[in-house]
Amino acid sequence: MSRTIPRAYVTAAWSKNPVVAKEAAKKYCQELVKQGYLPLCPVLAFDGVFPVEDQEAHKHYKEMSEDLLRRARFLVVCGNRQNEDVKDDIAIAKRAKVIVTTLEGVIGFV
Repeated sequence: MSRTIPRAYVTAAWSKNPVVAKEAAKKYCQELVKQGYLPLCPVLAFDGVFPVEDQEAHKHYKEMSEDLLRRARFLVVCGNRQNEDVKDDIAIAKRAKVIVTTLEGVIGFV
């Protein structure tokens, strides 16, 4: 019997400090893995791929992040804050019929 691992796109109001953002992302992703999900997190997936100061690279980062989100089954909003990026991710998820939840909501499902 085969089982497909549910993909969960991870979003949060990430810190401007990349080290702090990556540490938070790792913590959130590790928790999702424990719960049986495959985390899709652009903060970790694209780390070091795009130059921060390049506007064209930022556009590609957003496009690729949106593609990952559309392929996910869940959008998992992590942390206690929301910013415009999180709100944009929620809007994209709703249009794409991706289930929106929080990390606490995922833990409560198990």
